[in-house]
Amino acid sequence: MKVFTRDYRIKADYPNAFSRCIEGMKTCVLDIESTGLDPARCKVILTGLLTRTDSGVRVTQFLAENHYEEDRVLNATMEFLGEEEIDCLITFNGQAFDIPFLNSRLERTFDSRHISLYNFDLYRFLSKCTDLRSRAGSMSQMSLERYFGIFSDRNDTITGRESVAMFDEYSLSGNSTLEKIILTHNREDVLHLHRLMLLSLGEAADFDAAMALYGFPVLGGKYSCRPFISKAKNLLRINGDQLADPVSAAFFPDIDDPLTAVFSASSSSYEIDAPVGRVGDEFFLDLAAIDIDLSSDPDCVNSYLILNPRTINLVSGLIVERFDKRIPGIK
Repeated sequence: MKVFTRDYRIKADYPNAFSRCIEGMKTCVLDIESTGLDPARCKVILTGLLTRTDSGVRVTQFLAENHYEEDRVLNATMEFLGEEEIDCLITFNGQAFDIPFLNSRLERTFDSRHISLYNFDLYRFLSKCTDLRSRAGSMSQMSLERYFGIFSDRNDTITGRESVAMFDEYSLSGNSTLEKIILTHNREDVLHLHRLMLLSLGEAADFDAAMALYGFPVLGGKYSCRPFISKAKNLLRINGDQLADPVSAAFFPDIDDPLTAVFSASSSSYEIDAPVGRVGDEFFLDLAAIDIDLSSDPDCVNSYLILNPRTINLVSGLIVERFDKRIPGIK
């Protein structure tokens, strides 16, 4: 296996709205190259990881020199994520391909190793939370690069499918030219995904509402959180995924606490219901009843929090943290 590292002095900071959502978390743009689409019989041959530095970004790549070095690539990738203390992976269609593929290969190779980090999948976010599909015509990464005017900046000349064919030849010959072409394709993918993050997040009309629909991280990515107001039931319903060490627990309303919560280890999910008040089309939450202090918030009046996309996300995260502390065995 070979390791390659390259630094770039390019803009590294994501838009403020996204930065607030991942405050305190360390991000890594991830893209993999594999010998095919089926993890049951295909292998990971290259991983590209982009992290931010004080002067820009750094791309680290782990390349198998033949078809028998997948275990070394997987191990190096996992070690990198741990040593760099990565909390948030940024991918393009990673929820459907990169992460499940990696986890399948990890389970086959190392049995107990598994990626359980918060994943911000830009493809999924833009597909669910913007109207870019109707304007760009296609939601492929290269189509979006063309739409935002950065595709012509690419330095690679091949597709992912061509990269696989080249790797077959490279694994036999070790040809340095083929190696460079394969690496460049992967490196350009992570660099341009990083640039798409900078350019496309503003396409969401209301970023707080968009992140609630997509699912924002809580407790450094231990949970994802998707809150919404159920107008029919006058409830703030908070659901999401337990991303690390899922547990099962249930909490029911009593005289001191009006909230209901169910955590399921089998589905790695949770759901919390908080009753809300309503005046016309406006909803509010009694913070005193749930023992949360947001008195300094501009939308808090006499311990009642007026609910809008920003405050819904704010209080939902605090409610999830509150239950996390109450689950037996959780510190």
